[in-house]
Amino acid sequence: MSDETPMLEAETRQSKTPVWKWLICMNLFFATVLNYLDRQTMAICADPIKDEFGLNNEQLGELFSAFRWAYAALHIPAGLLVDRFPVRMIYTIAVGVWSLAGAAAGFVRSFVTLAFTRGALGVGEAFNWPCALRVTANLLPPKDRALGNGMFQSGTAFGPIIAILMVAPIAKYFGWRPAFMLVGGLGALWIVAWLLMTKGRNIESADYQQAEVEKGKSGSGSILKQFKIILANPGFWILLIAAGTINPCLYFLAEWTVIYIQDQKGLGENLLRAAFITIPIFVGLDLGNLSGGGLVKYLTHKGWTVRRARGVTVFCGACLVSSAIIADASRNPYICVALLGVTGFGIATVMTNWLACIQDISFANVGLTMGLLGGFGCVTGALVNPMIGRYVDQTHHYHNVFIALAMAPMIASISIILFDTIIARQRKAAT
Repeated sequence: MSDETPMLEAETRQSKTPVWKWLICMNLFFATVLNYLDRQTMAICADPIKDEFGLNNEQLGELFSAFRWAYAALHIPAGLLVDRFPVRMIYTIAVGVWSLAGAAAGFVRSFVTLAFTRGALGVGEAFNWPCALRVTANLLPPKDRALGNGMFQSGTAFGPIIAILMVAPIAKYFGWRPAFMLVGGLGALWIVAWLLMTKGRNIESADYQQAEVEKGKSGSGSILKQFKIILANPGFWILLIAAGTINPCLYFLAEWTVIYIQDQKGLGENLLRAAFITIPIFVGLDLGNLSGGGLVKYLTHKGWTVRRARGVTVFCGACLVSSAIIADASRNPYICVALLGVTGFGIATVMTNWLACIQDISFANVGLTMGLLGGFGCVTGALVNPMIGRYVDQTHHYHNVFIALAMAPMIASISIILFDTIIARQRKAAT
């Protein structure tokens, strides 16, 4: 049974979310920008790294997976910690860890040590989504969460854009190592801003949620009880399907598109052009993150139920992703990128609402729920990355990859619609 009913009743007593809470969401956005900026540096610098260490595409995929496996493994511990201890300090430590790991990559001298720094990066970055979802769950009522999640999730698009504008020129003119060092150093600035912004603010709980927190506070029960609450909810297993289908799509756009445009669309060794031309893809992702949450908020304001608004939004988003097949067939790199921007818009629309669904399973255990689902999505991504590289090495094209990219979000959107049906029945049974 969903444990959100008391919160839904309390929501009616709070008509407007205070501005300072939206400012906190903006700071979560900057954390996510850093998160993707650190990981995107590898994708942009892939060619010089491959040349220096003599790597093929499959080995590059293994580097991506070194990050992804560590990222997946730490999701569950991250979720447990975030549910039980102050998120303010956990977030601070996590950003510090991943920033140091990112900077350390600039000093490595072998493939093994580079893979180790990518794993360490995954350890720190695994905390971002459990921490961010814990904060938005604490601060925002259900009707605002998709938009709040969309705000910080849009960092997944801005991070790559900034990486292209900043990392690509540095890598071209100064080498790939200084690029890693500079990006890693930016984490210190975020930590200072985060500590100042949250000083004196209650981001661990909120007044309108106190009844819910006291009812199911995770810190007062055993870890086994936390797992039982989550795993006993059939909605969790439905979202697990969505996690395994939508997450790899986002990872592909973030990690492979620069390489794809460079190899498949006639740009050859032109790293800067290949990087800059992909910016519309990430603009599409960003617009989808904001529109996916904004449309749900708009439609609910017009009188639609959250269930109906979310269902229409994710289905339309999934339909847009079919443009990926046309993008791959196009020989013109600019048309290809424009269509992939539409693809990114659709993927982000589904992704943002998937995150909002996670917060509907168990308020008291948001961190662990995100850890379980996000970890599974990461495992899927880690398994897929070397397979993509091997497929490209063998066939010298991405055709089947793009077919899978076009189909997977539809499976995720159907899962989300089914999830909302299950949650609606649980709430009806609880009344």
